[in-house]
Amino acid sequence: MIQQSYAPSQRATTIIVTGASSGIGRDIAIALAKRGSTVVAIGRNRDRLERLAADHERIEPWVADIGRIGGLGPLVDDILARYGRIDGLINNAAIQINRRIDDASYLDADIASEIEINLTAPMVLARRLLPHLQARMRAVVVNLTSGLAFVPKRSAAVYSASKAGLHLFSEGLRVQLRGSNVRVVEAVMPLVDTPMTAGRGRGKLSSEDAAAAVVAGLWSGPETLYIGKARLLPTMLRLAPGIAARILQRD
Repeated sequence: MIQQSYAPSQRATTIIVTGASSGIGRDIAIALAKRGSTVVAIGRNRDRLERLAADHERIEPWVADIGRIGGLGPLVDDILARYGRIDGLINNAAIQINRRIDDASYLDADIASEIEINLTAPMVLARRLLPHLQARMRAVVVNLTSGLAFVPKRSAAVYSASKAGLHLFSEGLRVQLRGSNVRVVEAVMPLVDTPMTAGRGRGKLSSEDAAAAVVAGLWSGPETLYIGKARLLPTMLRLAPGIAARILQRD
């Protein structure tokens, strides 16, 4: 497990985490709360969020479906009215429908859901929060992407495309905010042991370790975090792109 020391100014933060009811988002919320942050935990599952909040007093549940893009503006307004200050946004929530796009059971609505949750919602949340974040002495936006943003998986073309879009959005936002007080971090994930990946793959990174790596890189270090086995990705894409493709395109 990665450990990180925090100065008082780094601990006294209020941070939004999407997809906080399970998987990496849940463990990010716990790691932040243990380090003294107030966590605005957004998710769709009320029972899971309430159990999480009951176990960790610094985690506050906010039940919302970020795939309902029209509701994100009012959601951000309510959060700002409640807390008065937000120091960070961690765009973790994502869905993956592990089916080929030519599968008859893969519907137009499935395409829309993957794009809305994985890409549109992070963009809208960042845009809505930016005026507030830019007024903070220091703030951070974190987008969780995937190795599939660089090498698409044959049974997850739309998911791969949504993560590739989030990767480029992270780079574009970073360029736009260069020289400002807002740090933009992209966390590139390997295969992580979460409910979304149940029954798929081997050698998965635990969600606790993935979360610890994200939290450790919030305020300092590289702006692109290659987590776990994803650390090998830049070298493999440069020296052996065919091998990288064969590994990432396994179904």
